[in-house]
Amino acid sequence: MKSILLISTLCSLLVACGGGDVTVNSDGINIVAVDTVPTINALRVLAGDKDTSGITPINDGVFMVEWDAKAVDAVTFNLYLSKDALVSEEDTDLFLTLNPEKNARATLKWEKDKDNISLSGVPTSVNSFLSNNPEGKGYIIAKACGFKVDTAGGSRKECVQKEVAIKLNK
Repeated sequence: MKSILLISTLCSLLVACGGGDVTVNSDGINIVAVDTVPTINALRVLAGDKDTSGITPINDGVFMVEWDAKAVDAVTFNLYLSKDALVSEEDTDLFLTLNPEKNARATLKWEKDKDNISLSGVPTSVNSFLSNNPEGKGYIIAKACGFKVDTAGGSRKECVQKEVAIKLNK
């Protein structure tokens, strides 16, 4: 009984001091010591106006992707071009930053005659995205990853993502 009271008091103190990542269950106490997993509050593709189905058209030329992310150290933030709303090895990696709060915008250029999307003048081929996808429909996905260290699971990478439906107009 004394140990249960001590554990309850310890958990209450940790929560009161800001240690809100403390859980107690039948397996014992789990304390999250490090949590750098970011949040992505918003993702916007600034190109043409969304159509009635919510798809943002991207016409030949410059377009921007903006996001609102909250992050701490040890975070990666990528933008992908994907045929579906899930990040996979088949997707095209368009952008990477280690500071998604400060670097909250990417200016890209869709070059339809070359099947490229350029960032700072460096072209990335989107042929794999366009193969078996003649309409050019898909998603711009923002994926941010960090780490969690806790007493139950140890150290692990965790990611969050948001996506916007787009169409590359040819």
